[in-house]
Amino acid sequence: MKVIVHGVHLTLNERMKDYVEKRLVRAMERFADDEAAELEVMLKDTNGPKKGKDMECSVTFRMPGSAGIHVAETTEDIFQSIDLCEDRLVKAAKREMDKKREISGHHVSKPAARLGMELSNLPEQ
Repeated sequence: MKVIVHGVHLTLNERMKDYVEKRLVRAMERFADDEAAELEVMLKDTNGPKKGKDMECSVTFRMPGSAGIHVAETTEDIFQSIDLCEDRLVKAAKREMDKKREISGHHVSKPAARLGMELSNLPEQ
């Protein structure tokens, strides 16, 4: 999986990168451990040196054959924002996988009867 981590108005240190690896990357590897999958993490300090609820974690997860999933959370602590993003991203990825598993097409009434008719039309051997 391709992992991209950006820091906007924020200096990324090894502790932040390791935390992103531990929380987000490992959680998303369950859904798409593929070279074509991409996880883009943007850590932002929206107010700069002013304090307040301004530490944002924005994550975009792209899987082959699926729509991209984007979540963002803003709190006072960047690590708490990463945790909240992980929770929302896992739920969204599970929902996306469930959509992929659903059988597309229209509803067939009495499918067993239809199967029996198809089998009776087979040539005998």
